[in-house]
Amino acid sequence: MPPREEFPTKGLEGAPSNDIGWHFGTLVPNARGSIVCKLCGKVVKGGITRLKEHIAHKTGNVAPCPNVTGVIRESMMNVLKESNTKKIDKKRRKDEFLSQLIEEEDEHEGFIDEVSAIRQATRESIQSQHEWHRREEFRRSTGGWDNIYEEGRSSHGSAREHNRERTSKSILVATEVGQGVKLPTPYEVSDVYLESEYQRVHDWVNVLKTHWKELGATLMCDGWTNSLNQMHIINFLVYCSKGTIFWKSVDVSSVRSRYAEFYYRLLDSVVEEIGENYIVQIVTDNEAAMKAAGKKLMLKRQHLYWTSCAAHCLDLCLEDIGKKPSVAKVLDEAKKVTCFIYNHIWTVDLMKKNLKNQNGESKSQGLLMKPKKLFWEKIFGKKPMTS
Repeated sequence: MPPREEFPTKGLEGAPSNDIGWHFGTLVPNARGSIVCKLCGKVVKGGITRLKEHIAHKTGNVAPCPNVTGVIRESMMNVLKESNTKKIDKKRRKDEFLSQLIEEEDEHEGFIDEVSAIRQATRESIQSQHEWHRREEFRRSTGGWDNIYEEGRSSHGSAREHNRERTSKSILVATEVGQGVKLPTPYEVSDVYLESEYQRVHDWVNVLKTHWKELGATLMCDGWTNSLNQMHIINFLVYCSKGTIFWKSVDVSSVRSRYAEFYYRLLDSVVEEIGENYIVQIVTDNEAAMKAAGKKLMLKRQHLYWTSCAAHCLDLCLEDIGKKPSVAKVLDEAKKVTCFIYNHIWTVDLMKKNLKNQNGESKSQGLLMKPKKLFWEKIFGKKPMTS
């Protein structure tokens, strides 16, 4: 047998591994599993094992190399035989161990079941490791936890275009990954992916905190009440020029008297929790208790400003406008028309057929804009400005 020193495992700079087969081949760029033989120039598919079979003239899977010397060929054949012997010996020892466990099953049934389950789970985990990496690659390549809000896309048109791009990208990645990629298991979803997504969000928040420290951030507070069980939830969000994050929700259903002092203590605790040096503004609705709490908080924290919610202000203004007799009459008539259309299937179908543009997309937005224009003309006597 030729000495193994003919194939040193050191000095393979740039090779994927220290396998001795890389002395005789190089990877083909952008072709997974394809290797070019340095001796004859043949492209061998199937990885480094196929290349070694090609050098050793092992029949059955690949054509032999015509330029290899007899010494190298025999040495490579011995390497393959030695590797195969190790695999057989490993399998034999594994089977012996499993047989020994089965013989003792009656005496230690509970213990054996547990050991077998662990071993089975370990084997399945090892076998699916490659598949898991492929799923992870597919998940990351198709967007992962990213969404249209992070890209500032809020209109229906841009959202549809974004969905088309993601669908096309998903198809391309799925084609590249190939068949056999299964859905993630419940364990992967609850333990692996959840922890991964949590870490990503955590890292993202840490990046935003650097901007909070430089430019300051706004704490936004919004309440919501469930009309069925009267559950009252207060949501807190933190906004800066780089993005908005949801901080937490507080269930205050058990608090019967939500006066200014309660809101003051709640807002103060959230500011303290986030970091006083980050928050420079608080935005709440225009409820009297909230206004009083915000002003009291400004007295305690001199650098902080309370601001009423502009959207809530506009909502209150529109409610007052809607109470005017002339406006209320128009709104009542519009509600009747809307209820009539959507309460009859044939009218909805007729509306969809007659409200399509050249691309086949619905122009229902235009239908909603016409009453809006008439509304402003009736109130202010002129058409609204359009962009």
